[in-house]
Amino acid sequence: MRVLIVGLGGVTRNFRNWPERTLGQALVKAGHEVYAVTYWQPESPHLGLDQREEMIDGIRVYRVQPQFFPARDLLATLRSLPRPDVAHLMHPRNVLAWAAVRWLRRQGVPIVWTWLGPYHDRWLVSDRERPYERQPHPDRLIYTLRDVARRTLRDGRLRDHLRNYYIHEPLRHVHAFIPCSRHEAEVLAALGFGDRPMTVVPLWLDMDFMRGPAPELNLDLIRPIIPYIGQLTVRKCYDLLVEAMPAVVARFPQATFVFVTHNPDQRANLQRLAAERGVAENVHFLGTISEEEKLALLRASDVLPFPSRYEGFGLPLLEGMAAGTPVISTDIPVVNEIIRHGENGLLIPYDDAAALARTIIEVLENKELRARLIAGGRNSIDNHFRPEDLVQRVIDTYKHVIPSSTWNC
Repeated sequence: MRVLIVGLGGVTRNFRNWPERTLGQALVKAGHEVYAVTYWQPESPHLGLDQREEMIDGIRVYRVQPQFFPARDLLATLRSLPRPDVAHLMHPRNVLAWAAVRWLRRQGVPIVWTWLGPYHDRWLVSDRERPYERQPHPDRLIYTLRDVARRTLRDGRLRDHLRNYYIHEPLRHVHAFIPCSRHEAEVLAALGFGDRPMTVVPLWLDMDFMRGPAPELNLDLIRPIIPYIGQLTVRKCYDLLVEAMPAVVARFPQATFVFVTHNPDQRANLQRLAAERGVAENVHFLGTISEEEKLALLRASDVLPFPSRYEGFGLPLLEGMAAGTPVISTDIPVVNEIIRHGENGLLIPYDDAAALARTIIEVLENKELRARLIAGGRNSIDNHFRPEDLVQRVIDTYKHVIPSSTWNC
Protein backbone atom coordinates (compact mmCIF):
# COMPACT_ATOMS: atom_id res chain seq x y z
CA MET A 1 0.00 0.00 0.00
CA ARG A 2 1.26 3.49 -0.83
CA VAL A 3 0.33 6.04 1.85
CA LEU A 4 0.62 9.82 1.63
CA ILE A 5 0.73 11.73 4.93
CA VAL A 6 -0.08 15.44 4.73
CA GLY A 7 0.73 17.20 7.98
CA LEU A 8 2.34 20.27 9.49
CA GLY A 9 5.92 19.65 10.56
CA GLY A 10 5.62 16.26 12.09
CA VAL A 11 8.20 14.13 10.22
CA THR A 12 11.47 15.59 11.46
CA ARG A 13 14.72 14.20 12.81
CA ASN A 14 14.49 16.56 15.78
CA PHE A 15 11.31 15.08 17.32
CA ARG A 16 11.03 11.31 17.59
CA ASN A 17 7.45 11.09 18.84
CA TRP A 18 5.55 13.61 16.72
CA PRO A 19 2.44 11.85 15.33
CA GLU A 20 3.28 12.00 11.62
CA ARG A 21 6.68 10.43 12.23
CA THR A 22 5.48 7.60 14.47
CA LEU A 23 2.61 6.87 12.07
CA GLY A 24 4.90 6.76 9.04
CA GLN A 25 7.51 4.75 10.91
CA ALA A 26 4.97 2.11 11.95
CA LEU A 27 3.53 1.92 8.42
CA VAL A 28 7.01 1.37 6.97
CA LYS A 29 7.68 -1.38 9.51
CA ALA A 30 4.41 -3.00 8.44
CA GLY A 31 5.72 -3.14 4.87
CA HIS A 32 4.03 -0.10 3.30
CA GLU A 33 5.44 2.69 1.13
CA VAL A 34 5.11 6.06 2.85
CA TYR A 35 5.45 9.62 1.59
CA ALA A 36 5.02 12.70 3.80
CA VAL A 37 4.38 16.24 2.61
CA THR A 38 4.76 18.77 5.41
CA TYR A 39 5.71 22.39 6.07
CA TRP A 40 9.04 23.84 4.96
CA GLN A 41 10.15 26.35 7.60
CA PRO A 42 13.80 27.31 7.04
CA GLU A 43 13.47 30.00 9.70
CA SER A 44 12.94 27.28 12.34
CA PRO A 45 16.01 25.01 12.14
CA HIS A 46 15.50 23.97 15.79
CA LEU A 47 12.34 22.17 14.61
CA GLY A 48 14.22 20.34 11.86
CA LEU A 49 12.02 21.71 9.07
CA ASP A 50 14.72 23.40 7.01
CA GLN A 51 15.55 20.55 4.59
CA ARG A 52 13.45 20.30 1.44
CA GLU A 53 13.73 16.53 1.07
CA GLU A 54 14.82 13.80 3.47
CA MET A 55 14.48 10.10 4.14
CA ILE A 56 13.55 9.53 7.79
CA ASP A 57 12.81 6.05 9.16
CA GLY A 58 12.05 4.91 5.61
CA ILE A 59 9.59 7.80 5.09
CA ARG A 60 10.19 9.93 2.00
CA VAL A 61 9.72 13.45 3.33
CA TYR A 62 8.99 16.48 1.13
CA ARG A 63 8.62 19.94 2.66
CA VAL A 64 6.72 22.71 0.91
CA GLN A 65 5.80 26.31 1.55
CA PRO A 66 2.65 26.40 3.71
CA GLN A 67 0.10 28.23 1.57
CA PHE A 68 -3.64 27.93 1.05
CA PHE A 69 -3.68 29.29 -2.49
CA PRO A 70 -2.33 29.03 -5.13
CA ALA A 71 -0.12 26.41 -3.37
CA ARG A 72 2.10 25.92 -6.43
CA ASP A 73 4.90 24.39 -4.36
CA LEU A 74 2.54 21.82 -2.84
CA LEU A 75 0.85 20.94 -6.12
CA ALA A 76 4.15 20.54 -7.98
CA THR A 77 5.33 18.17 -5.25
CA LEU A 78 2.12 16.12 -5.31
CA ARG A 79 2.31 15.80 -9.11
CA SER A 80 5.90 14.54 -8.84
CA LEU A 81 4.99 11.67 -6.49
CA PRO A 82 3.55 8.27 -7.38
CA ARG A 83 -0.23 8.19 -6.99
CA PRO A 84 -1.03 7.18 -3.40
CA ASP A 85 -3.57 4.50 -2.54
CA VAL A 86 -4.77 6.57 0.41
CA ALA A 87 -4.01 9.98 1.91
CA HIS A 88 -3.92 10.61 5.65
CA LEU A 89 -4.28 14.27 6.67
CA MET A 90 -3.42 15.46 10.16
CA HIS A 91 -4.12 18.51 12.36
CA PRO A 92 -7.12 20.88 12.46
CA ARG A 93 -5.14 23.92 11.25
CA ASN A 94 -3.46 22.30 8.28
CA VAL A 95 -2.76 25.02 5.71
CA LEU A 96 -1.93 22.38 3.08
CA ALA A 97 -5.26 20.58 3.37
CA TRP A 98 -7.48 22.64 1.05
CA ALA A 99 -5.29 22.42 -2.06
CA ALA A 100 -4.19 18.86 -1.25
CA VAL A 101 -7.77 17.59 -0.89
CA ARG A 102 -8.85 19.20 -4.16
CA TRP A 103 -5.93 17.53 -5.95
CA LEU A 104 -6.51 14.16 -4.25
CA ARG A 105 -10.20 14.18 -5.19
CA ARG A 106 -9.32 14.76 -8.84
CA GLN A 107 -7.02 11.75 -8.66
CA GLY A 108 -9.69 9.61 -6.99
CA VAL A 109 -7.58 9.07 -3.86
CA PRO A 110 -9.54 8.29 -0.67
CA ILE A 111 -8.88 10.58 2.27
CA VAL A 112 -8.78 9.95 6.02
CA TRP A 113 -8.14 12.58 8.66
CA THR A 114 -6.84 12.65 12.23
CA TRP A 115 -7.72 16.07 13.63
CA LEU A 116 -5.41 15.92 16.68
CA GLY A 117 -7.36 18.22 18.92
CA PRO A 118 -10.50 20.01 17.70
CA TYR A 119 -10.26 22.79 20.28
CA HIS A 120 -7.02 24.01 18.76
CA ASP A 121 -9.41 25.54 16.19
CA ARG A 122 -9.73 29.26 16.99
CA TRP A 123 -13.08 29.52 15.18
CA LEU A 124 -14.61 26.66 17.11
CA VAL A 125 -13.59 27.97 20.54
CA SER A 126 -13.39 31.52 21.86
CA ASP A 127 -10.18 30.94 23.83
CA ARG A 128 -7.76 28.24 22.68
CA GLU A 129 -5.84 28.58 25.96
CA ARG A 130 -8.92 27.84 28.13
CA PRO A 131 -11.43 26.23 25.76
CA TYR A 132 -13.42 24.36 28.42
CA GLU A 133 -14.39 27.56 30.20
CA ARG A 134 -16.81 28.54 27.40
CA GLN A 135 -19.16 26.77 25.05
CA PRO A 136 -17.80 25.91 21.57
CA HIS A 137 -19.23 27.70 18.51
CA PRO A 138 -19.74 25.24 15.64
CA ASP A 139 -21.90 27.86 13.92
CA ARG A 140 -18.76 29.92 13.26
CA LEU A 141 -17.19 27.33 10.96
CA ILE A 142 -17.41 28.10 7.24
CA TYR A 143 -17.74 25.32 4.66
CA THR A 144 -18.89 27.19 1.52
CA LEU A 145 -17.91 30.24 -0.48
CA ARG A 146 -21.51 31.40 -0.22
CA ASP A 147 -21.03 31.71 3.54
CA VAL A 148 -17.76 33.55 2.96
CA ALA A 149 -19.59 36.11 0.83
CA ARG A 150 -22.53 36.41 3.21
CA ARG A 151 -20.37 37.04 6.27
CA THR A 152 -18.03 39.39 4.42
CA LEU A 153 -21.00 41.54 3.37
CA ARG A 154 -21.98 41.68 7.01
CA ASP A 155 -18.65 42.60 8.59
CA GLY A 156 -16.04 43.10 5.83
CA ARG A 157 -13.60 40.53 7.24
CA LEU A 158 -12.91 38.77 3.93
CA ARG A 159 -9.40 37.56 4.78
CA ASP A 160 -10.46 35.90 8.03
CA HIS A 161 -13.55 34.30 6.48
CA LEU A 162 -11.51 32.90 3.58
CA ARG A 163 -9.03 31.39 6.01
CA ASN A 164 -11.93 29.88 7.96
CA TYR A 165 -13.25 28.37 4.72
CA TYR A 166 -9.86 27.00 3.63
CA ILE A 167 -9.42 25.29 7.01
CA HIS A 168 -12.88 23.70 7.25
CA GLU A 169 -14.13 23.03 3.72
CA PRO A 170 -11.80 20.00 3.25
CA LEU A 171 -13.57 18.20 6.12
CA ARG A 172 -16.60 17.74 3.85
CA HIS A 173 -14.60 15.46 1.54
CA VAL A 174 -13.16 13.01 4.07
CA HIS A 175 -13.99 9.34 3.54
CA ALA A 176 -13.19 8.30 7.13
CA PHE A 177 -11.95 9.90 10.33
CA ILE A 178 -9.35 8.39 12.65
CA PRO A 179 -9.73 10.54 15.79
CA CYS A 180 -7.02 10.14 18.42
CA SER A 181 -9.52 10.18 21.30
CA ARG A 182 -13.17 9.54 22.10
CA HIS A 183 -13.51 13.26 22.82
CA GLU A 184 -12.32 14.13 19.31
CA ALA A 185 -14.78 11.64 17.86
CA GLU A 186 -17.62 13.20 19.86
CA VAL A 187 -16.75 16.71 18.67
CA LEU A 188 -16.57 15.59 15.04
CA ALA A 189 -19.97 13.93 15.40
CA ALA A 190 -21.41 17.09 16.97
CA LEU A 191 -20.11 19.07 13.98
CA GLY A 192 -22.16 16.88 11.66
CA PHE A 193 -19.55 14.35 10.54
CA GLY A 194 -20.99 11.39 12.44
CA ASP A 195 -22.15 9.85 9.16
CA ARG A 196 -18.54 9.06 8.19
CA PRO A 197 -16.71 5.92 9.36
CA MET A 198 -14.85 6.81 12.55
CA THR A 199 -12.27 4.64 14.34
CA VAL A 200 -10.61 5.99 17.48
CA VAL A 201 -6.88 5.25 17.46
CA PRO A 202 -4.76 6.90 20.18
CA LEU A 203 -1.28 8.14 19.42
CA TRP A 204 1.82 6.14 20.29
CA LEU A 205 5.58 6.45 20.74
CA ASP A 206 8.73 5.31 18.97
CA MET A 207 9.29 2.49 21.44
CA ASP A 208 12.62 1.39 19.99
CA PHE A 209 13.89 4.85 20.88
CA MET A 210 12.14 5.06 24.27
CA ARG A 211 13.62 1.71 25.34
CA GLY A 212 17.05 2.49 23.89
CA PRO A 213 20.13 4.14 25.39
CA ALA A 214 20.18 7.74 26.54
CA PRO A 215 23.20 9.93 27.32
CA GLU A 216 24.34 10.71 30.83
CA LEU A 217 22.43 13.63 32.31
CA ASN A 218 25.33 16.06 32.50
CA LEU A 219 23.43 18.71 34.40
CA ASP A 220 23.96 20.05 37.88
CA LEU A 221 20.51 19.16 39.18
CA ILE A 222 19.59 18.42 42.79
CA ARG A 223 16.83 15.94 43.51
CA PRO A 224 13.95 15.78 43.55
CA ILE A 225 13.96 16.59 39.84
CA ILE A 226 10.58 17.81 38.57
CA PRO A 227 10.41 18.62 34.84
CA TYR A 228 7.96 20.73 32.87
CA ILE A 229 7.82 19.58 29.25
CA GLY A 230 5.76 21.61 26.79
CA GLN A 231 5.19 25.02 25.31
CA LEU A 232 5.23 27.99 27.66
CA THR A 233 1.58 28.82 27.14
CA VAL A 234 -1.38 29.33 29.43
CA ARG A 235 -2.94 26.23 27.88
CA LYS A 236 -0.05 24.09 29.13
CA CYS A 237 -0.30 25.51 32.68
CA TYR A 238 3.31 26.56 33.32
CA ASP A 239 1.79 29.31 35.50
CA LEU A 240 -0.10 26.73 37.56
CA LEU A 241 3.07 24.75 38.17
CA VAL A 242 4.89 27.89 39.34
CA GLU A 243 1.97 28.63 41.66
CA ALA A 244 2.35 25.12 43.12
CA MET A 245 6.11 25.41 43.57
CA PRO A 246 6.26 27.22 46.96
CA ALA A 247 4.41 24.42 48.76
CA VAL A 248 6.66 21.79 47.20
CA VAL A 249 9.81 23.80 47.96
CA ALA A 250 8.69 24.25 51.58
CA ARG A 251 8.77 20.45 51.91
CA PHE A 252 11.77 19.87 49.57
CA PRO A 253 13.91 23.05 49.65
CA GLN A 254 16.41 21.72 47.08
CA ALA A 255 13.79 20.63 44.54
CA THR A 256 14.78 21.43 40.96
CA PHE A 257 12.02 22.36 38.52
CA VAL A 258 13.41 21.86 35.01
CA PHE A 259 11.63 23.69 32.17
CA VAL A 260 11.99 22.15 28.70
CA THR A 261 10.30 23.90 25.77
CA HIS A 262 10.79 24.77 22.12
CA ASN A 263 8.49 27.77 22.58
CA PRO A 264 10.11 30.09 25.16
CA ASP A 265 8.05 33.19 24.34
CA GLN A 266 6.74 33.51 27.90
CA ARG A 267 10.05 32.79 29.65
CA ALA A 268 10.20 36.29 31.13
CA ASN A 269 6.76 35.85 32.67
CA LEU A 270 7.76 32.43 34.03
CA GLN A 271 10.80 33.94 35.73
CA ARG A 272 8.76 36.86 37.05
CA LEU A 273 6.16 34.54 38.56
CA ALA A 274 8.86 32.41 40.17
CA ALA A 275 10.62 35.46 41.61
CA GLU A 276 7.36 36.83 43.05
CA ARG A 277 6.82 33.51 44.82
CA GLY A 278 10.36 33.24 46.11
CA VAL A 279 11.23 30.12 44.14
CA ALA A 280 13.40 31.56 41.35
CA GLU A 281 16.43 29.62 42.63
CA ASN A 282 14.55 26.36 42.09
CA VAL A 283 13.92 27.06 38.38
CA HIS A 284 16.34 25.49 35.90
CA PHE A 285 15.46 26.62 32.37
CA LEU A 286 16.77 24.40 29.57
CA GLY A 287 14.64 25.53 26.62
CA THR A 288 15.11 23.28 23.58
CA ILE A 289 17.00 20.03 24.14
CA SER A 290 17.47 16.93 22.01
CA GLU A 291 15.14 13.97 22.23
CA GLU A 292 17.98 11.93 23.72
CA GLU A 293 18.56 14.54 26.42
CA LYS A 294 14.83 14.66 27.16
CA LEU A 295 14.74 10.90 27.58
CA ALA A 296 17.71 11.07 29.96
CA LEU A 297 15.96 13.83 31.92
CA LEU A 298 12.74 11.84 32.21
CA ARG A 299 14.57 8.75 33.42
CA ALA A 300 16.30 10.84 36.09
CA SER A 301 13.13 12.66 37.18
CA ASP A 302 11.14 11.89 40.29
CA VAL A 303 7.71 12.94 39.03
CA LEU A 304 6.32 14.48 35.83
CA PRO A 305 3.60 17.07 36.47
CA PHE A 306 1.66 17.72 33.28
CA PRO A 307 -1.15 20.06 34.31
CA SER A 308 -3.09 21.28 31.32
CA ARG A 309 -6.14 23.34 30.46
CA TYR A 310 -6.48 21.60 27.11
CA GLU A 311 -4.80 18.72 25.28
CA GLY A 312 -5.33 17.46 21.78
CA PHE A 313 -3.76 14.27 23.12
CA GLY A 314 -0.87 14.60 25.60
CA LEU A 315 2.18 12.71 24.35
CA PRO A 316 4.42 13.72 27.32
CA LEU A 317 2.18 11.53 29.48
CA LEU A 318 3.13 8.49 27.39
CA GLU A 319 6.77 9.58 27.37
CA GLY A 320 6.77 9.79 31.16
CA MET A 321 5.14 6.37 31.51
CA ALA A 322 7.59 4.80 29.06
CA ALA A 323 10.56 6.36 30.90
CA GLY A 324 9.40 5.07 34.29
CA THR A 325 8.38 8.45 35.70
CA PRO A 326 5.11 8.84 37.66
CA VAL A 327 2.78 11.27 35.89
CA ILE A 328 0.27 13.81 37.20
CA SER A 329 -2.21 15.67 35.00
CA THR A 330 -5.56 17.42 34.92
CA ASP A 331 -8.90 15.61 34.90
CA ILE A 332 -10.01 16.89 31.49
CA PRO A 333 -11.18 15.16 28.30
CA VAL A 334 -8.55 13.13 26.45
CA VAL A 335 -6.18 13.18 29.43
CA ASN A 336 -8.66 11.13 31.46
CA GLU A 337 -8.79 8.65 28.58
CA ILE A 338 -5.06 8.07 29.02
CA ILE A 339 -4.70 8.22 32.79
CA ARG A 340 -6.59 5.88 35.07
CA HIS A 341 -6.37 7.63 38.40
CA GLY A 342 -4.33 5.72 40.94
CA GLU A 343 -3.28 3.05 38.45
CA ASN A 344 -0.99 4.56 35.83
CA GLY A 345 -0.99 8.18 37.02
CA LEU A 346 -2.86 10.71 39.10
CA LEU A 347 -5.50 13.26 38.09
CA ILE A 348 -6.10 16.61 39.77
CA PRO A 349 -9.02 19.03 39.42
CA TYR A 350 -8.92 21.69 36.72
CA ASP A 351 -6.89 24.81 37.54
CA ASP A 352 -6.12 23.69 41.12
CA ALA A 353 -2.56 24.65 42.08
CA ALA A 354 -3.01 23.51 45.68
CA ALA A 355 -4.08 20.04 44.52
CA LEU A 356 -1.12 19.93 42.14
CA ALA A 357 1.31 20.75 44.97
CA ARG A 358 -0.25 18.18 47.31
CA THR A 359 -0.13 15.49 44.65
CA ILE A 360 3.51 16.17 43.74
CA ILE A 361 4.46 15.95 47.42
CA GLU A 362 2.44 12.76 47.84
CA VAL A 363 4.27 11.05 44.97
CA LEU A 364 7.66 12.20 46.28
CA GLU A 365 6.94 10.98 49.81
CA ASN A 366 4.98 7.76 49.18
CA LYS A 367 7.34 5.11 47.80
CA GLU A 368 4.59 2.51 47.49
CA LEU A 369 2.37 4.86 45.47
CA ARG A 370 5.31 5.85 43.30
CA ALA A 371 6.18 2.23 42.53
CA ARG A 372 2.54 1.41 41.72
CA LEU A 373 2.23 4.34 39.31
CA ILE A 374 5.49 3.48 37.55
CA ALA A 375 4.43 -0.15 37.12
CA GLY A 376 0.97 0.91 35.96
CA GLY A 377 2.42 3.35 33.45
CA ARG A 378 4.68 0.76 31.91
CA ASN A 379 1.81 -1.71 31.80
CA SER A 380 -0.32 0.84 29.93
CA ILE A 381 2.43 1.42 27.38
CA ASP A 382 2.90 -2.32 26.86
CA ASN A 383 -0.77 -3.20 26.63
CA HIS A 384 -2.67 -0.17 25.36
CA PHE A 385 -0.18 1.84 23.29
CA ARG A 386 1.68 -0.79 21.28
CA PRO A 387 2.60 0.69 17.88
CA GLU A 388 2.03 -2.64 16.05
CA ASP A 389 -1.50 -2.97 17.39
CA LEU A 390 -2.55 0.64 16.87
CA VAL A 391 -1.14 1.00 13.37
CA GLN A 392 -3.05 -2.13 12.36
CA ARG A 393 -6.27 -0.34 13.25
CA VAL A 394 -5.17 2.54 11.03
CA ILE A 395 -4.36 0.12 8.19
CA ASP A 396 -7.76 -1.53 8.57
CA THR A 397 -9.37 1.89 8.09
CA TYR A 398 -7.28 2.47 4.97
CA LYS A 399 -8.38 -0.88 3.55
CA HIS A 400 -11.99 -0.01 4.28
CA VAL A 401 -11.92 3.23 2.28
CA ILE A 402 -9.68 2.22 -0.61
CA PRO A 403 -12.40 0.21 -2.46
CA SER A 404 -14.64 3.30 -2.29
CA SER A 405 -12.12 5.57 -3.99
CA THR A 406 -14.64 6.47 -6.68
CA TRP A 407 -17.21 7.54 -4.09
CA ASN A 408 -18.49 10.98 -5.06
CA CYS A 409 -18.36 12.73 -1.70
